Amino acid sequence: MASELPDANLLLDETDWSHLEHGGGPAAPGTPAKLAGLTSGNSGATTTALNHLWNDLLHQGSLYSATPAAALFVAAVLGEPRSRASLTAPHRSELLEWLAETAYVVSGLGERQREVWLGAAASVDNPLFSEMRAIRSTLFWGVFGHISDSDRDVAEAALLAAVHLLDAPELACHIGSVAPNVRSVLAVSSKRSYRDAAILRLAVWGEDTKSLKDAAGSTEKKGDSWNEFWNSDRGSLDEPPF
Repeated sequence: MASELPDANLLLDETDWSHLEHGGGPAAPGTPAKLAGLTSGNSGATTTALNHLWNDLLHQGSLYSATPAAALFVAAVLGEPRSRASLTAPHRSELLEWLAETAYVVSGLGERQREVWLGAAASVDNPLFSEMRAIRSTLFWGVFGHISDSDRDVAEAALLAAVHLLDAPELACHIGSVAPNVRSVLAVSSKRSYRDAAILRLAVWGEDTKSLKDAAGSTEKKGDSWNEFWNSDRGSLDEPPF
């Protein structure tokens, strides 16, 4: 529920950004000023905020000390009717995709991917990962209200975020309310990465995914080697982005 979320404006004002950093350096004063653009109703300011989120606060999947606070703010904005009313559907979709990526980074699948890229040493827990995992329940409530959105892109992005957030054991009680949409919407997305995430998560939840895999294979395009993906022992693991 939205009541589980902090007030977006209070969060922005009360966070001590001076002690936090992003990929480009100190978070203050730039990060709160840019994030405020998400509630400004100004398309240019919103775009600036989105660029800051992707380029500085989650660059190539890297977390920074300002990332958890930024994620909480994004979730709060998405969860508040007044705040999200200032956002277009494409902006909401992109914010939800950003939350999905933050959740993926600290998920079990994200950990497995890092081990493939970097070896077992990559599994040594990063304090920032623990901090992000601790707020997954709060982030979930910023996402949940969008999983049945009338805009398909928004609904898919929300479901993508939800499947990664539901990696959290404390959110297991919500799987039943999300799984039907994951199967009927996300698992048949035109975006392969979305289908991958949906079908993998449904399998983890103990659901029969054979028909979904078969359907995905029947619509496979050149270069979209779905059958090869399912027959591999590594899953959807790409080359490292560095």
